[in-house]
Amino acid sequence: MTSSLRTEAPSRDDLRASFDALIRARGTPLVIAHRGTTLGSFPDNTLRSATGAVLSGADVVEIDVIASSDGEYFLFHTGYEKRHFGEDFDVRTLSSAELAAKRFVWQGGPEKPGVEKLADLLHGLPHTWFNIDRSWGLWPGLLDELARLGVADRVLLKSPPKPEALAALAKHPVPFLYFPIVRTPEELEQVEAFEGLHLIGAELLASTPADAFADPATIAEVAARYPLILLNALNLENGARLYLDKSDETSLMVAPEAGWGRLVEAGATAIHTDWPHVVRQFLREQMLRT
Repeated sequence: MTSSLRTEAPSRDDLRASFDALIRARGTPLVIAHRGTTLGSFPDNTLRSATGAVLSGADVVEIDVIASSDGEYFLFHTGYEKRHFGEDFDVRTLSSAELAAKRFVWQGGPEKPGVEKLADLLHGLPHTWFNIDRSWGLWPGLLDELARLGVADRVLLKSPPKPEALAALAKHPVPFLYFPIVRTPEELEQVEAFEGLHLIGAELLASTPADAFADPATIAEVAARYPLILLNALNLENGARLYLDKSDETSLMVAPEAGWGRLVEAGATAIHTDWPHVVRQFLREQMLRT
């Protein structure tokens, strides 16, 4: 992080035009791959998993970002240290040099990859869109780094509706494309009250039929204001339901129409999944995507 920031920030109109161009080129629903495509010897949150996701038909690759103890930005989902390294520690306590020396002991093949730098991924896939997750605690420093790298026109940021994170984002000179993760219309209204945010939509959660966004009519009210309605098909290890039972597991073990198809019917213009290639094939068969 030795070079200077870009001297001219992109405008809101410029960034929105980039996102609109993505939708025009790809159609909806967009397919967002969870941490890349983690198959075979490809660990998640790596250049190889992101490349696999793109080749599997993903339109956007979701990644997790951390900072080393000396302020360099890397790709990793905290809490998975034992799984990847075979030992318990907090990866964020390591320096950039220590992180660069670490190698995964679970998944990775003979080359033994390790934690990779955010900048290397962004440079390695210069035409790919990324959704950066779990990074709001690093704002505004990470925002400065993204601005320096000149990638605001292909990055989507998201976060829970945390006031301190929203304030940092709203104050930044680059109007990054952003969507909150919300469970109620009231939470979305709280986000909308922050002046300076460049909202393009929301990730809408519904764990039970009683939740507000389980109703497609409520989703339609949000869709009337924003182009991005992300519904999440992931099956998390903690068992949390992100959008009812319309999940990857339902789609694969029952029928795609019962999972991903229901998300489309509910109003999704983006689907978050661990199975981008299968989702893309389903959308083709339904003549929803090419």
